[in-house]
Formats: sequence, structure tokens, C-alpha cells
Amino acid sequence: MVTVVILRMKGAEDAGVYGLAYSYINMFYIVAVFGMTNYQLSDVNGRHSDGTYIAARFGTNLAAVLCLIIALCFFTDFSLTTRLCCAALMLYRVMEGTAGVYLCILQKVDDYKTIGISYCIKSVLTFSAFCAALYFGGLAWAVTAMSAAFLLVIIFFDIPRVARLASFTPKAVIRDIINVLKPSFILVLQGLLGNFVIFFPRYITEKIYSIEELGYFSSVTLIMFIFPFFTGPAVSVFLPGVSRLYAEKQYYIIKRMIFRMGLCVIFGTILLCLSSLLWGRFALTLVFGEEVVSYSYLLMPTLLASGFMLGCGVLGAMLTAMQKRIEFLIAVIAASLTIVLSCPALVRNFYMNGSIYSLIAAYAAQGIIMLGYIFCHLKNKPAITDNVGG
Repeated sequence: MVTVVILRMKGAEDAGVYGLAYSYINMFYIVAVFGMTNYQLSDVNGRHSDGTYIAARFGTNLAAVLCLIIALCFFTDFSLTTRLCCAALMLYRVMEGTAGVYLCILQKVDDYKTIGISYCIKSVLTFSAFCAALYFGGLAWAVTAMSAAFLLVIIFFDIPRVARLASFTPKAVIRDIINVLKPSFILVLQGLLGNFVIFFPRYITEKIYSIEELGYFSSVTLIMFIFPFFTGPAVSVFLPGVSRLYAEKQYYIIKRMIFRMGLCVIFGTILLCLSSLLWGRFALTLVFGEEVVSYSYLLMPTLLASGFMLGCGVLGAMLTAMQKRIEFLIAVIAASLTIVLSCPALVRNFYMNGSIYSLIAAYAAQGIIMLGYIFCHLKNKPAITDNVGG
């Protein structure tokens, strides 16, 4: 919604700045959250205090901000506008990560009502603040206003309820913080490289063409993330069952699950691509305006890339459930190398479609490697069938 508002209110150049900055900041946001949410939620026995998790999050936030400052000052060639937008977005993401720790504390005491109200207030207030500030000022000011609104909700809504409902123990030592962060290191590296795969094609598109062209590219390719976003939670439901099946050596059932999920991804992608032939141009016009229609040629490869992204998400979830994190990391490294080696040449030869072709190639390489690892671990082992139907 933010990208749509920027494109409608300020134009493609600001939309390009926001798209580039957001994809860049996501790499540092991975460092800020450090995969700590799942670890915190699974700590039902209270091995670490709430104060330890809060201190760990503040530490990772500080590390992420310092890394961003160094990167913006010495390792990027962004314009001043893009740098300011990056700084403002990092502020917002830090607020978001900080709130995540507090909401995890509330979730552990089953206070879902407060969590739901908090999300609703943040969504309405931050979006309203962003739109108002964007109307009267620039993009960086709008993102800063969004961060300020988010901070107000944390201060006046989240923190009082956390202090009242949670079993809060502020004591934290360096050893405890390290023990919280250490198990997540590989997951953080995976997330960092995964977000780099998303960022790099946008960076190359902006360098070869212009920030305005990137604005239209970012707007159309937003559709790429909708399919995985809505289906990802459904896939995560199966993960505990896959872990149990792998521990019990029910390999046949795991293979069958992968096959069925793969068919769902393939048929879903085909259905979306066929549907886009009917409503694609109309939907783009309705959401983004007439000026985006000339970029509708990006829609079909974007939907294909979305299917590949979802397929990699399914296979990655399977590897995670099987506790094969190193294999997952190797596959993501392969995708990163593929995107770096292929994207510049493909963008020059196929215009902005080349960025999407590069993404498809990267996800294809990642998916093939993950699929190979999965079936390698399930091969030549005594499979136990479920004997359904005799």
C-alpha cells in the first residue's frame, strides 16, 4: 500500500527510491531481529529472562544500525535522497523489531487480544502519519513520521501492558545474550543472502536505467511477494509434522508431501499466469494508474518468479524441518552467486525483464540444490509407509 500511495502521490521516481531503499534495508533488518522471535516463543520453560531477550534485541538493533551507517558511508553509491530514505526506513524497522520482542512476551502469556489491538493501532496510525507527511513533505520525512507514530504506540500501549502482564525480569548478562543469539547465526546468514537476492536486481536496474524506471519496476513486481506471503503461513503448519516424520523415518510420506505441495505450486502459478492474461492490465491500471500499463510486460515473468520463490520457500521449510540448515545455506549461496553473475548481462539484453529472468534463474538453482539435498537425505534409507488403504 505504501508503494501505491507513493506512486500515486509523488510519482515513479520516489517509488523507485522507496523500493530500492526498502530492499536494501531488509538485509540489515535480518541482522536486527537475528532470528530471535522463534527462539523466544519456544522458550516455554523460561530458560532466559524477558530482560535478556530485550537486551539482545537492543544489541542486535545497534549492530544493524552501525553496519548500515558504515555501508552507506563507504560501500554504496546511492543518492542523498536514497540514503536519507534508507536511514528513515532503518529507524522504522528498528521500532518494528523492538515491538516484536514485547509482543512475543505477550504471546507467551496468551494475551492475543492486546496483540491484535496493537497491530490494528499501529497499522492505522503509521499509515495515516505516512500519508499526511508525504502529502506535505518529502519521502524521508514521511517514513520518519511513520516511525514516530510507531514509537508512540510502543511507549503508550505496548510497554505498559508488557510491564503489567508479563513476568518481567530485567537481569541480563553477556553470556545469556550470546546463548540466545548463537543458535540463530546460520538462519541470519540465510536471511541476509536471501534478501540480497531480492535487492541486487533492483540495484542493477537503477544503475543501468534510472530510478524512475525502477519505480515502475518495483510497483509491478510487488505482485511477486503476494503469492508467497499468503501461502507461507499455510506451509509452516506442516513443519512440526515433517520434523516428526523425519525423526520416525517416515520418508515415503515426506516425499509424498513434497510432491503434492509441488503440484499445488505449479498449478497455482499456471492459474495465476492465465488469469493475468484476462485481468492483468485492468488490475495494474486500477491500482497504479494508466502510466504503469506500458510496463505490463513485466507481469507474466513476475508471476513465474513468484511461483519459483514459493517453491523455494516450501523446499527451504522442508530442509529446516529436517534440521539441515547448512544445506539450506549452501542453496542460498548458490542463488546469490547466480544473481550476481547473471543479472547485469540479462538486464542489458532483456531490459527490465532481465532482472526477473535473473531472479528465476537464481531461485531455480536454489530449488534444484535443495531438492537434491532433500532426496539425498531420504534416499537409501528404510522407508516406512503409512499403509493407508492396505
